[in-house]
Amino acid sequence: MNVSQAITTRRSCRAFLDQPVPRETLERLLLLACAAPSAINLQPWQFTVVQGLEVARLAKRLLQAHAERGVSCGPDNVAPLPSVYLERQKELSRRMGPFLAEAGAGRDFIDQGSLRFYGAPAVVVATLDAVFPAERSLDLGLALGWLLLAAMELGLDTCPIGLVCAYEGIIKDFLNIDPGRRMLLCVAVGRADPDSPLNRMRAPRAELSEVVRWY
Repeated sequence: MNVSQAITTRRSCRAFLDQPVPRETLERLLLLACAAPSAINLQPWQFTVVQGLEVARLAKRLLQAHAERGVSCGPDNVAPLPSVYLERQKELSRRMGPFLAEAGAGRDFIDQGSLRFYGAPAVVVATLDAVFPAERSLDLGLALGWLLLAAMELGLDTCPIGLVCAYEGIIKDFLNIDPGRRMLLCVAVGRADPDSPLNRMRAPRAELSEVVRWY
């Protein structure tokens, strides 16, 4: 599989098979992700890999916290979103609706699914050393992008999950992550359930003219 094939065929998986991912495969995945570029080669990232029963235990903690706090998926900016972004959000919900209905998933599926990592057998927790300014999050973003594409070559499926960051304290405590690190994203890793309607949906992309300017 070449890079362009990985880019055009990749989609977020929201229903994983109950099949463990071998340790050596995950090590290869992280080795490729950590080959990403970073400013002055500082490589400010750290990845914590959660596997097996520990994923279920962590998910249980997160679902309990969600029942108390009720933090949901969605843009986390304080100011109202411009209409262009609201329309894209509505379009995604419209497209996802029929697949959720076919799978018998309720309105809270995305929230609860995110917090249980959609049943993935492995989760990668990505953190950045808090000594760096927010701009260095780009370095971690590059590594995560490489991780998502490398997973395709290795026959793995993924789903980046941002909602879990609302429960950062719980995750860092559970995984004994250095308090001096900021958690930016979790990535569910495994193999997609080919029979699930949830894995047939593709998110739409804006026209190039909407997101690219030329001088």
